[in-house]
Amino acid sequence: MNPLLNLARKKFQGKKTIAVMSAKGGVGKSVISSLLAIALSRDHDTLLVDLDIHTMALPKLFGYDGVLHEVSKEGIIPFRIAQKLKLLTLGGVVKGRTVILPGRNQERVMESLLGTGAIKEDVIVFDLPPGLGDEILVLEKVTDFLPLVVTNPSTLSVRVVEYLLKYLEEKGKNPLLIVNMSFMKCGSEVIRPFGSLNEQVSRRGLQIVELPMDETLNRFVGKIQEYRGNLLDEMYKLSSIINERMR
Repeated sequence: MNPLLNLARKKFQGKKTIAVMSAKGGVGKSVISSLLAIALSRDHDTLLVDLDIHTMALPKLFGYDGVLHEVSKEGIIPFRIAQKLKLLTLGGVVKGRTVILPGRNQERVMESLLGTGAIKEDVIVFDLPPGLGDEILVLEKVTDFLPLVVTNPSTLSVRVVEYLLKYLEEKGKNPLLIVNMSFMKCGSEVIRPFGSLNEQVSRRGLQIVELPMDETLNRFVGKIQEYRGNLLDEMYKLSSIINERMR
């Protein structure tokens, strides 16, 4: 047993852990991870962990791109975003440099980040990269997480995401399906630019949460913690669902 992996297991024991994931890129997963962590931090000490060790979008969203984590005897000190919200990211170790890791090296880096992080929070939100890769396997070794699978309603996204849903079902997981950019409101009219959710997915019996589009989000890249739009209101509703699921 890798000692860092064993240490990570102990750190996450008894924690409420949520993994935001998708088999498809470009569906807004990192934005959802960020806003969900912000919403959860209203009631809980929350840590947002960036497990996308290649592109590291979270430090860019929060304005910590190129900033290094401090290190103490307790380990890597997460960035403090707000009173009850912190961020732990490989970006705070490599200072924004490109990281390309072959094979098992990816596992070791993730295990090291989780094992050496100074983690004390009650609720942990993991932001995973798109696809079915080592990140899910490492997380499965560390904690029994609640999966939030993100898609948009487009036919291509739904078909790709179905692979992940099948995998999670085989593992005995009961994911929440988050349908991002599902609709937008124009006065009293609701417009669905990607169409309705695929019926095959609807029949899977999953709890489905639809989220609206918000064109103002681009203004908050680098300061996502300042966003107060409609999507954050939906995140508060989603956090209530998650709290109920994880009791």
